Amino acid sequence: MTDVGMALVAALEKLPSLTGVTWRGADGALAGSIRLPAPLPTSRDVRVASQNFSRPVLWAIIASAGRDVAPMSADPAAREVALLPASVLTPHGVVHDLDGTRVQIVLEVREGVPIVPAPPIDELAATVAAARAAGPATISQPGRFG
Repeated sequence: MTDVGMALVAALEKLPSLTGVTWRGADGALAGSIRLPAPLPTSRDVRVASQNFSRPVLWAIIASAGRDVAPMSADPAAREVALLPASVLTPHGVVHDLDGTRVQIVLEVREGVPIVPAPPIDELAATVAAARAAGPATISQPGRFG
């Protein structure tokens, strides 16, 4: 990682931890665990993460140590959450079809940090349905969240 990248990670680590669901669009399901080599941008807004439901799969990432960077973001409306390097993303079960939206629950596992339990699938389905009903979001940085 470059000096600038290491400085960014050091700054992110100083922010308070955020737990809960954050989203990332994906080309497919996560087949096995992956260790993040760099910060991973995610969004708390399903529409932003999925580019208005155009991504094949949505990862509902259950963050245990995310960092809310929205207040300092160039686009606060994107509701960005950064996951830190060395976090491990682990698939949790199968891909669910939530009324035409394919969603996979993914746990963020970080050494020394308790794993946050996944919410019931009905709760995620309600979040997706509400996002669809809200209409399209403005996508200011296409591809940033998957």
